[in-house]
Amino acid sequence: MKVRNIVLSLFLLTLIVSCSTVEKLHKKPIGLINSVTYLDSSFNNPNAANGFLVNYENQTYGITAKHVLVVAKTEEMEFIDFEGGLKEWKMHPKNDTTKYIVMDKLLNSNRKDSLTWSYMSNNRDSYEDWLIFSVKENKSKYKPLKFRSNQLMKGENLYVIGWSYSDTIGPQRVYEYIYEKTEKNYHHLIQKNGPTSLAGLSGAPIVDEKGKLVGLVSSGGKNVKTKEVILLATPVKNMLEFIKEVNRS
Repeated sequence: MKVRNIVLSLFLLTLIVSCSTVEKLHKKPIGLINSVTYLDSSFNNPNAANGFLVNYENQTYGITAKHVLVVAKTEEMEFIDFEGGLKEWKMHPKNDTTKYIVMDKLLNSNRKDSLTWSYMSNNRDSYEDWLIFSVKENKSKYKPLKFRSNQLMKGENLYVIGWSYSDTIGPQRVYEYIYEKTEKNYHHLIQKNGPTSLAGLSGAPIVDEKGKLVGLVSSGGKNVKTKEVILLATPVKNMLEFIKEVNRS
């Protein structure tokens, strides 16, 4: 009976801690969406998935998923290059366009990665699914996230912050996941409490219980055997190394 009571107490404590973390993250301004405008306004995309701010050595950067450009591009864009057609890239909370951040330069542009789903699929094991911008102007009170340095532990609670396309306009959502493993370029997370559809959640930040950044949403789907929803997340390791290199140059 004592063992049973101890187990029950630990379960309740974990539940309380989890609820407290979710409540704190709900109140902390983190989630942003991308609003992309081009010189040719027919290609504008005011809700191009999610983005967020991160800080490294007193410099603020805007980050989102690279594959967002596959759905938010002009006809001339074939690679990770705006070809001079970008007018402005903003990030703002889905519920308030007045609290916006204007991006400056796309720091990891390249003419190697093709802007097609087939290229991403064929190169999934090596695909670096992130865009990193310098920040031109911050007209919000949003404070950037900090990178987490230590490794994730199996069974650890993680949180996705932002909006899926199925989410209505309103406060940022905080979705709960459990870390399972890391394979090649992706963390595998099991959905504990998530949206009805993962579509549009790309680029959303993934944080730990202390609010430290561990990755961003890349893709996901249902495991045909277990029926669990699995989220594939791009880890912070390589994007952090890239930012360090930018700072050194």
